[in-house]
Amino acid sequence: MKNSLNELAPLMLYIMLASVASVSASENLPKVKTILKTSGLNIDYRLLNGGEIISTSREDLEITDTSIALTIVLYVKAPYKDVIKTFRAGENQLSDYKDALLVKIDDTKNIQPFFNDIKFTSREMKEVDELYDYDGGKTFNLSKDEIKKLEYVMSGSKNHQDKASLFFRNILENRLQRYLDGGINNISSYENSSRASTVKKSIKSSNLNMNVFKKYFPKMYGDYLNYPKVSSKGYVQNFYLIKDKIEDRPAFILKHQLVEEKDNLLVIAERQFYISNGLDAIQTQILCMPYKEGTFVALSSQSFTPKVSGFSRPIAVKVGRHMMEKQIMPVFKSLQRKFN
Repeated sequence: MKNSLNELAPLMLYIMLASVASVSASENLPKVKTILKTSGLNIDYRLLNGGEIISTSREDLEITDTSIALTIVLYVKAPYKDVIKTFRAGENQLSDYKDALLVKIDDTKNIQPFFNDIKFTSREMKEVDELYDYDGGKTFNLSKDEIKKLEYVMSGSKNHQDKASLFFRNILENRLQRYLDGGINNISSYENSSRASTVKKSIKSSNLNMNVFKKYFPKMYGDYLNYPKVSSKGYVQNFYLIKDKIEDRPAFILKHQLVEEKDNLLVIAERQFYISNGLDAIQTQILCMPYKEGTFVALSSQSFTPKVSGFSRPIAVKVGRHMMEKQIMPVFKSLQRKFN
């Protein structure tokens, strides 16, 4: 549990920060207060206005027993150009894992070429061996049909590394294509998930509680919820293929991201709808807007994992939130040190 959540931050350090506008404090303050109230957060404005980082566990957002939720907010006393120059490099940042990989899917009409570089290296043979011996359970996030394919692909005793690489290339391409064709409703259930905790149900329950997103960005929210039934414009939509490290193991991830910036405000909504091991899925929303003489930054994230379900959930969730906060906090502390 600890190690899995310990790897969350490298997958979420893509934070983008919004511009500071020439709008008066009296105009901006009600906006921030209204948004915080809508989100369900009770903020001590003395701490916020003093440039303190405020981290809040979100039991109200943990609808399923596999979810962990956390919100962090900060008032950055700095102009946009200074802030963005410092942290632009953090967008989609990976961990220091030697075999980490980030691929942007630039053409959703022809996705196959983007998976050609997916492979296991010679340093990852332990993972290959585990995949070769896998016959179900929580070691990998695979559907029942994918496990059958695995048995076929890995049959025989030669070229395990090549076969394992080919298997995940096919799995990732198929899962992305299914998502492009049918969105959340087309996500294949993991073999190790119960009916009550599938990725599809977890994501849907999380979507329903995105109150700020739903109220202030209804068109974008609708497209995020109902993708690929997209009806509006005005934002950028990105798809990524990621290889990184989770729980000291290589993991493959598929990510869908929406970014909208207008009227001196930035909103990002992102879901990692397939993660090959460890966590089941992650959803993150980021909101940045003018506030006083600087920028208000809010990050709200939910992760889904069966490791926090069951009888020991209260303890597991407490540990999980602590690990999430521990890994995300350095980003906010860096902002705080430099600009506040």
